[in-house]
Order: sequence, then structure tokens, then C-alpha cells
Amino acid sequence: MREFVKWSAILNLSLSGYLDKKMAKFEINSSQFFYILKICESPGMTQDCVFQNVYRNPSNITRALAQLEGKGYIERKPSREDKRTYYLFPTEKAVDSYEEILSILMECVEEVLAPLTNVEKEVLPALLRKTAEKAFQMNQDEKERLEEM
Repeated sequence: MREFVKWSAILNLSLSGYLDKKMAKFEINSSQFFYILKICESPGMTQDCVFQNVYRNPSNITRALAQLEGKGYIERKPSREDKRTYYLFPTEKAVDSYEEILSILMECVEEVLAPLTNVEKEVLPALLRKTAEKAFQMNQDEKERLEEM
């Protein structure tokens, strides 16, 4: 089990560092590019929709979206019906960067997965999702437990 923790941490840190360097030309980092891709693929999605699809703390998501808005990648427009709801739209800068960001990501994934067999490449995403969802739930449960104290 220690090997799982060790290699998960190495994978996360190494990929983040690599993508930080590759995304530097866009003045974004490895925790921001995902939002650009998601918003370009679903223009007009609500900020709440992002919260539901990303396994991150809402305050981290809000901060990342505010940074991307400040850098000119997204626009947040309030709903006419509910001022607490924001719709997210890509700017021209985001649309212009989308293909290159996606290409960098896909090249990175291909290179990282290169040592795996085709079967391993098929199985790995499902295994990662199962373990990531469980880890996220454990974190949420612990957070709730501590808040009750």
C-alpha cells in the first residue's frame, strides 16, 4: 500500500510540474488549464456545474475562475433570475488557446502512458477514477466530521 501512495504522489507532482512548464506560455498553471478546456467545450455552463464536475474545494474553484477571468480567459456573467448564479463563457483568448492547450495535454498523456500495454491503458482510467472518488469522499467525510466537533 505504501507503494500506491508513493507512486500516486510522484505521478501527481511530476505531471503537475511538467504541465506547469508547458502551460507557462499561456500564463496559466496545471490547476487552471482544465477550466479553460471545460468552459470552451461547454460555453454558458454555470459555476455550480463546475463545482459538481470537479473534485475540488469550491473555494479553490472560485479562486481559479477569478484568476482566469483576471487573465482574460473567461467571463462570468450573473443570471438575471438569481444573482448568486454565474454563467461562464470563454473569451477569444481562451478559444484561440484551446487547441494548443488540448494538444499539449494529449501529448503529455500519450507520453506518460507509452510504457503501458493497450489493455493497461483501457483499465487505468477506471481504476484511477474509483480510487480518486473514494479518496475525495473520505476527505469530504473527514471535513464534515471535523466541522461537527
